[in-house]
Amino acid sequence: MTLTLAAAGVNSAELRATIGNVKPQQGKLWVALYDGADAYKAERRFAGQILEALGTEVTAVFVGLPAGHYGIAVFQDRNGDLVLTTNMVGIPSEPYGFSGGATGSAFGPPAFDAFALEVPDGGTVTTRVPLTE
Repeated sequence: MTLTLAAAGVNSAELRATIGNVKPQQGKLWVALYDGADAYKAERRFAGQILEALGTEVTAVFVGLPAGHYGIAVFQDRNGDLVLTTNMVGIPSEPYGFSGGATGSAFGPPAFDAFALEVPDGGTVTTRVPLTE
């Protein structure tokens, strides 16, 4: 399943993210597109999508992007509470992932630069976002 969301601007740059390891029919996918490290730290999305988990792979497409650095973070809301559920020590208990397959450490999620992608003016960039649990 592919959904498209016009983010901002009039340029024709496009970012496609294929989300893998999806648990079909077990909660929606929340996809956040960040346009910089400061926005990521502040949890201020540039754009976002909520996608149905209809198969083991789902593609999110962001069109009309101005050239720049972007990063994608995804989680599958299996319990339907609209947030990434974590255990008592803050480790996610629902599937999550980042563009390019970036991973965090025992101390938290990856830095923005670890999953940032360069989107050129008028270009198309593709990435994979494997979900882990």
